[in-house]
Amino acid sequence: MRQFINLTVLILAVVLAPGFLYGQRTITGVVTDAVSGETLIGANILVVGTVEGTITDVDGSYSLKVPEGATRLVFSYTGYNSQEVAIGSSDKLDIRLVAGQVLDEVVVIGYGTVKREDATGSVQTV
Repeated sequence: MRQFINLTVLILAVVLAPGFLYGQRTITGVVTDAVSGETLIGANILVVGTVEGTITDVDGSYSLKVPEGATRLVFSYTGYNSQEVAIGSSDKLDIRLVAGQVLDEVVVIGYGTVKREDATGSVQTV
């Protein structure tokens, strides 16, 4: 019986240790419009200095595993000003983005966004 307990503790230590050693923590929150309070679906969240990132879901919520040593996140959304935020000690960051550009001047294309005047080819309004 004692060997079974020792074996169980050893297996749990081996399985759980890599997660603790890796040093990540999860930041969650909601991204909303600063004026209306509406959630922003598909807003981008990136960890500064890495390629780690995520987007918000249909509720404007996000969950992002942040590597140890990361200090800042960048929040962006088409037609809104980007916002860079310090991570701090809290695991919850709710962000309110301010509308920036007039949407008639921004064209969303298959590989990014450009100003209407810089777009080559035809532009369709939906």
